[in-house]
Amino acid sequence: MESLELRKKGVLPIIDLAGHSYTIDVRFGELRNVEQPWLSLKLDQLVTTEDYRHYKFFYNMAEKQVFQATHNLVEMPKNVVLLEIPDELGLDPVGVARKYGLSDDYFLKIYPFQSRHKARITALEDSGIKEFIQKNSERRQAQKTVSKTL
Repeated sequence: MESLELRKKGVLPIIDLAGHSYTIDVRFGELRNVEQPWLSLKLDQLVTTEDYRHYKFFYNMAEKQVFQATHNLVEMPKNVVLLEIPDELGLDPVGVARKYGLSDDYFLKIYPFQSRHKARITALEDSGIKEFIQKNSERRQAQKTVSKTL
């Protein structure tokens, strides 16, 4: 209960993203790196899971940024993992309630407050990115073949 009281007094919750601590700031829609606050991850740039209750995204641990897997990706990226974190209500139900002008306790029966979270990490090898890279490589090879015949 002590952490909830601190939250109501303005102390924001924290999430661990692959060993890096981020402040959860629902009001600004971002996760801010605790040690380097100028580094932030915008929640509206993250992809939601099929149930819309979590975010899943590739995270570059060296750059402390979201990694974008584009169609140009043809080899395994270094220092990248797949992370899954709760949505805003799961991260900070008090912050969401305040954002919409509701009482601090409005969402707490369904979404209990936690002052600390930890992202679920999936190794890159188990993330499906290998198949994505393989398709990109095949597409690139097919484009080269077509270019040669023209």
